[in-house]
Amino acid sequence: MREAIWNWVRSGIPEGTILPWWARTVRAVLYPLDFLFWRMSKTHGYCWETDTWNIWGVTYSSNALHLLAKAQGETYRVTRTGETVTLERVQND
Repeated sequence: MREAIWNWVRSGIPEGTILPWWARTVRAVLYPLDFLFWRMSKTHGYCWETDTWNIWGVTYSSNALHLLAKAQGETYRVTRTGETVTLERVQND
């Protein structure tokens, strides 16, 4: 349920951009323990303000990594826009 709410909140916000205050508030309410960890720790690769991960100097949208984690043989197009990497599912015909 939390994941569905968060996906709905994120649907109108471009990936890799700084989340508006209300979206960060929703994220904090939905995931309070994660929020406290992200807010207090500086040694992780997650940026809660933009909902992105920095891995080996490249920024990946959280949604892109979520799609990869749930993949079951789908084909994705990887696009790098500036410093942010996004994925788009390609329809297999």
